[in-house]
Amino acid sequence: MIKKLFNFSGTINGTNYFLRNLLFGVIAFFGGALVGASLIQGNSGLITLGFIIVTVAMVGNVSTIYKRVKSLFPDNEIVITAILTGVQVFSGVFGNSPVTGFIKLVLFVFGLYLIFANSKIENHEG
Repeated sequence: MIKKLFNFSGTINGTNYFLRNLLFGVIAFFGGALVGASLIQGNSGLITLGFIIVTVAMVGNVSTIYKRVKSLFPDNEIVITAILTGVQVFSGVFGNSPVTGFIKLVLFVFGLYLIFANSKIENHEG
């Protein structure tokens, strides 16, 4: 079952997309908190563990995005996944500017579309 969370084959429905994003968001939060707490303590072993946990969460999140995009846009799944992932990663570059607000709004609306849109696939396996 855990292997299905990280492989890039198959598709998922909107409910699974939401739940998987929630799961990987919680994992990334705890990994980031571990990194932050370890930086304060100066414990390099725990910092490394925190980065490993965050990396696992990021791979799972990219897999989740890919599978959902593949179910909705089967001809352009790689390009759309790369654009979404890149925009999410680099959205913090602009700080607290109107550009950041606009980018977050676009990502929010597209995220809602990924959750609620109906794909042509009847049985999702992923």
